[in-house]
Amino acid sequence: MKVLIAIDSFKGSASSIELNRAVAEKLNQLDFVESTTEIAIADGGEGTLASVQHSLNGEILEIPTIDLMGKPINAKVLSFRAEGKRQALIESADTMGLDLIKPSAETVKAASSKGLGLLIKEIEQRGFQKVIITLGGSGVTDGGLGLLKEFGATFLDRQQNDLEEGNLLLDASEIEISTIRFPNIPIIVANDVTNPYFGNQGAFQVFSQQKGATAEQIRQLDANAEKLSQTILKELNIDLATLQGAGAAGGLGGALAILGAKMDAGFKLVTELIDFEGRLKTADVVVTGEGSIDQQSLFGKVPFAIAELAKKYQKPVIAICGKKSITNNESSPFSGIFSIQTKPISLPDAMEKATTLKNAAELVSEIFITAFQLSKNGGIGHEFK
Repeated sequence: MKVLIAIDSFKGSASSIELNRAVAEKLNQLDFVESTTEIAIADGGEGTLASVQHSLNGEILEIPTIDLMGKPINAKVLSFRAEGKRQALIESADTMGLDLIKPSAETVKAASSKGLGLLIKEIEQRGFQKVIITLGGSGVTDGGLGLLKEFGATFLDRQQNDLEEGNLLLDASEIEISTIRFPNIPIIVANDVTNPYFGNQGAFQVFSQQKGATAEQIRQLDANAEKLSQTILKELNIDLATLQGAGAAGGLGGALAILGAKMDAGFKLVTELIDFEGRLKTADVVVTGEGSIDQQSLFGKVPFAIAELAKKYQKPVIAICGKKSITNNESSPFSGIFSIQTKPISLPDAMEKATTLKNAAELVSEIFITAFQLSKNGGIGHEFK
């Protein structure tokens, strides 16, 4: 039996690479398991850089820039070759992640996407032929204006003062885009968020509160974003009011679209880069999972997306998780969904990495042994739902 293992990270506990390794080591002890293939997996959010590096053996570069508060940092950038091109992959959260700040009204005022602009410009200068940017986990709410300013855009407040630092969107009343220098390399945005730039479902009304914004700041940000969008629609024919994904990362998706970036679904982009589907075809059974499998998992999160892809080739899929709040049924693409918890346990104890890895490995091994005994021929069928 050939087993493909592609477990997403259990956030705050263990990475995709660690979980895959622990499960593979345990399964490789079973006589009826011929081989295991480990694929670090992500959907364009946290862990995407590690996933792609693990499969493509790229090189991690440390490139000087600034974080969302203006502090000098070295951002991690993955350099790799694909499609015959030298490409770079950036996790925007590494430069301006929400975990880098304590969300408050003050950090909303100060946080800027300028550092990502500096990073893209440096990647251009180093001769890369394509850049991929993931948007998950951002702590900025500036609509990407800091990024756009680095590429030549000018922003004025209501008194016609040129805005320079911090969250420009809080005061921006006008945008001058004729001075924008468009990047000379293709930019692909790995993004599974469909929110538009502004409005009831936009970047600011939906996501800014969790980043520390007050009700008044949210109103300002949304109103100013709508006003600037009118100029962008008129000058560039880009409608940020309807563009899916423009609201990702505090509006950064919209700013990158203004610079000519193309949006792509994160999971689709990652799996194509690492040839996940080609490797899936040769497997007999797939093991996947994530920290929590719940209703949200049914809307394109990694385990469900893997199971849907495996269904195309009639490959049974076992899903494991730390927390399970849905049941498997006939319409599910999974052969089984199993929690790794073996007894009542506190959340801090359950999140311990050693506990997670041990429980995950032992659970998967037990599932395979039971399935092998029942099926007689080493196959795992849908009777184990």
